Amino acid sequence: MTYFIPCDAHEGCTYVPRQQRLYFSTTKKMDPPRVAIRYLDFSAYHLEKDSRWADRIGKEVESLRAEEWLHDARMANSMCLSPDGNALLVCEQGDMDRPAQLTRLDLATQERTVLFDGYETKPLNSPNKVIVSKQGHIVISDPDYGFRQGFRPPPELEPSLYVLPKEGTPFAFDCGLEMPHGLALSPDERTLYVTDTSNDGAHDDDVNLKRRKAVYAYDFDPITAEITNNPRYCFPVDRGVPDGSLTDGDTLLVGGGDGIYIADLIGNLRSKINLDRTAVNLAIVSEHLFVTADEGVYLILNWREQVN
Repeated sequence: MTYFIPCDAHEGCTYVPRQQRLYFSTTKKMDPPRVAIRYLDFSAYHLEKDSRWADRIGKEVESLRAEEWLHDARMANSMCLSPDGNALLVCEQGDMDRPAQLTRLDLATQERTVLFDGYETKPLNSPNKVIVSKQGHIVISDPDYGFRQGFRPPPELEPSLYVLPKEGTPFAFDCGLEMPHGLALSPDERTLYVTDTSNDGAHDDDVNLKRRKAVYAYDFDPITAEITNNPRYCFPVDRGVPDGSLTDGDTLLVGGGDGIYIADLIGNLRSKINLDRTAVNLAIVSEHLFVTADEGVYLILNWREQVN
């Protein structure tokens, strides 16, 4: 069963178990540039206490109202839950006056702590996706969408991946992609999946690039967070670009312009969950899948049963 909850829900898609809330960033507003962080409250369904919570969900879930948590999140894009579960790690793209940075926002107080705001004395472009490994290593993608979309100055760094190891100095990885975007780790954390969204229609220059919209894989060391090898091609999407990604058991899920692409952990495309809106970002709770889609949030119960 699939439900759709209308609301302004673009990125993030982060579930906080102790609050039973799904957090997400809104679509961007301009003049002045602004993105909010909002949430949907699922506490009435006791998601964290009972694996059968889906049995209690009916059509009424579509009447849930999104609540605003932070009015101005500095053009935030994606986010994830901190390892201690007490904060959101937020990719703030910034604007012409405010820097691009990765911050920690405390869920109880909204206190902001800057974790990463530049590399080799140069400012970040537009931090897009962030994931945290089981060891506590943080990986972020930094394409230049803020500049392409007119709210950030020209980039001083090439689009890249950055790793903030649990201990030690942050380092960059030149992944060989034109617009590194979506991120996911395999369950054993030995493979890092990265999407390239350079074929997104947001580039109006005449530079001769490959313009890709596909998923790639790299070797990842779960202990040191070292990323190695050249990009290993997995699969493209048919419509839109590959965006939010995650793994669940033996499966890689990637959002695209016409639904959710389903692949094995090698990167072989298996199937697709067709949707009538763009699947921007994803979160799994138990066997159920949340999908942000700009105009709202899909809740796909027992998502594996929906695979074509």
